[in-house]
Amino acid sequence: MKKLKFNITLLAMVALCFTALRCTKLDSKVYSQIVNENFWQTPEQIAAGKSPAYAALQGLGGNSGGIYWENEISTDEMITPTRGGDWGDGGAWANIWNHAEKPGNGGQNEAAWNDIFSGIGKCNYIIYTLNGLNPAPPTLKDDIAEMTVLRSYFYYIGLDLYGNIPYVTNFKQDPTTIVTLPRAQLFDSLVAVVTGALPDLSIVTDISKYGKVNKYFAHCLLAKLYLNAEIYTGTPRWAECITQCDAVKAGGFSLMSNYFDNFRDKVQESSSENIFMVPFKAGVVPVGGGNYVVVSSLMANNAFYTFGQNGMGNNGMSTTKHFYQFYDTTSVYEKRTVDGNNNVYRTFNDQRTGQFLVGQQYVKGISYPQYQNILFSSSNTDPVGVGPANPKAIMIYDDQSGLPLSYFDTMYLFSNPAPYFRLAGLRNIKYWPEPGANVGDQISNDVPVFRLADILLLKAEAELRLGVNLSDALENVNQVRRRAYSGSTAHDWQSSDLTLEHLYAERARELAWEMVRRQDMIRFGHFLDARTIPDKPADNPDKHTYLLPIPPYVILSNPNIKQNPGYN
Repeated sequence: MKKLKFNITLLAMVALCFTALRCTKLDSKVYSQIVNENFWQTPEQIAAGKSPAYAALQGLGGNSGGIYWENEISTDEMITPTRGGDWGDGGAWANIWNHAEKPGNGGQNEAAWNDIFSGIGKCNYIIYTLNGLNPAPPTLKDDIAEMTVLRSYFYYIGLDLYGNIPYVTNFKQDPTTIVTLPRAQLFDSLVAVVTGALPDLSIVTDISKYGKVNKYFAHCLLAKLYLNAEIYTGTPRWAECITQCDAVKAGGFSLMSNYFDNFRDKVQESSSENIFMVPFKAGVVPVGGGNYVVVSSLMANNAFYTFGQNGMGNNGMSTTKHFYQFYDTTSVYEKRTVDGNNNVYRTFNDQRTGQFLVGQQYVKGISYPQYQNILFSSSNTDPVGVGPANPKAIMIYDDQSGLPLSYFDTMYLFSNPAPYFRLAGLRNIKYWPEPGANVGDQISNDVPVFRLADILLLKAEAELRLGVNLSDALENVNQVRRRAYSGSTAHDWQSSDLTLEHLYAERARELAWEMVRRQDMIRFGHFLDARTIPDKPADNPDKHTYLLPIPPYVILSNPNIKQNPGYN
């Protein structure tokens, strides 16, 4: 399945026309009547006209990133500690980690709300415009179905993060009539709308549909809705989830042999596993720029010496010991003499473990794919830029603390000014930074929304919860595990291994930093748990933290919208 990013430069230009659309005014006019009369005339113009709705997805890993950070930092797999004067930001990141966000805190909560409803507003305007075209284009039903399902995806994010939210599908609706829709009712509406759009959606998965909604996107969205139906409505819908997963599997997708090919720029575009990706391009504005996920994690020296990325690295998002313990760190070690140095190289048995940087970092200490040939130790420990010049020096030091750049997983406190705390937390390089390809703090790796490995694990979970087709559930999990272990069957699960807690851990290993952990922790009953190293107290057992507070300015602008319980 050869694929290609849609024209991001064109998308950026057209997105300028949509900046007026905001979350609380869903009827904002964007084009003048004259522009509309002269646009939307050709397939190329229609494609360009739809592109701003896709640009709104940049909140899933881009600069604003509210949707991404709320889904990640609220879980056990990502933390943004305060390192002295860095990343304090008025407690914004600590509040997400501790589930302590309050109405009016702003920050990522408001960014997420704005990104969701900006996307909804853009979809509504495009649908309104398409319906008004005269003559109607031959692809009208297909175009409207595509935008309707994309709008439903934005609503799905809102349903998941905020629960009871306004539901507007008419661009011309009187704002004073907009009210909060109960979560269960919104769920039913989304299921009906997406199901109804299926017959008009494309089944094409080739180069022309990369980063665009098609039938398999819709089936994935329905699978996710049904998977979490018990949380959203009080009634489980496991059988329906299985049906949707089967529909996705019928699309001919297959697991890549190299796990990291799904996340590497240019390689991921031809992945047979990726079902829908949000395209990013470093340096392209105003779309949102590049992918910020990994660059926010790395330290500048690590980025410069390891990846040749000048001006990149913010020393922020990390992973702690608790989460890293889900991973199999067993490895094969090999001794080699390189440039007169006695080096030891490490290859993880489980490919996925290689997404984390742990221990001492070296110049050219890691190469793609990142799970193998990792420089583990060397007889030449002269630091780069410290002491006498040495052309063979390979050990990296932190440029600020002067300490050897050695990441460790034990983080007893959320905040610490001591120099060593700059090194606390494991860093993630799942989205491989191409050497020299960054633009400042941006890289061009696309972010996955749906991929086959997730669907296989979803189906296995639904089958296990129903107690049906357990042999199929076991095979689905083992497909994922065999790929992780480079084709080896030595780590296959047996029937006794197929438990909910084991599935919870397997999803952690497979889908880290892909915006699914928050849902998983809620569905498996762990979101309210206390955490240690660093400590997070247990949440209020009333479960109000399953939802985020609605930003107060939204309620002030429309008193028909009600605040979520527990935040008044």
